[in-house]
Amino acid sequence: MKFRWFHLGLAVVLFSRVTAAQAGEIIDRIVAVVNGQIILQSQWDQNVCYEAFSEHRLPGKVTQEQRKAALDRLIDQELIRQQTRAADLHPATAIEVDRRIADIRKQYPEGTDDAEWNALLAKYGLKIGDLRERVATELEEMRTVDARLRPGVQVDSRSVESYYREKLLPELRAQGAKEVPLAEVAPEIREILAQQRINDLLIGWLHTLRTSSNIRAPFATYSVGEEH
Repeated sequence: MKFRWFHLGLAVVLFSRVTAAQAGEIIDRIVAVVNGQIILQSQWDQNVCYEAFSEHRLPGKVTQEQRKAALDRLIDQELIRQQTRAADLHPATAIEVDRRIADIRKQYPEGTDDAEWNALLAKYGLKIGDLRERVATELEEMRTVDARLRPGVQVDSRSVESYYREKLLPELRAQGAKEVPLAEVAPEIREILAQQRINDLLIGWLHTLRTSSNIRAPFATYSVGEEH
């Protein structure tokens, strides 16, 4: 069971640059600075599109709250990325990225055909290269969080049995499915509970990172309903 950030999630274009369309005309701008690392308007806009894609929402129609939340997640992702560098963890491999993208494609009817898949991404202003970069970043972020927080997580047998009796069995009965013995599903239940506790710890860790960091977002504006 994968925990989600920002969906999430989890991902951000890391090193975009400010460009000019004509002499002196800036078409990208800084919207936030996190411990000296900049986040650009183009990164923010693309993250809004990516989150709409990930959540199966219509492209190009976002609320002010959704745009603000997308920027907040970019800031959190940058904080985690800085921890990833500090921990010197291995980057995601091409095989890992391919496997994750294959899982994502299964969630969309268009995912079975390359042309339709690329057309779907284009509707959200994304290219396959954008998706690969974001997936790689998410995998690396999850690896960082896991390395940092999992050692402090303990799931006892009583919690596993409680989840089995109070959640899994009622769900199986409601679906008319065959009941499975506890011993068969205990490892999966243990991992579910571990991920839930990691998510809880993550909230506190991000709060600590934010309060100990230099974060400025003076130029962010949350316009609504933009097409990207």
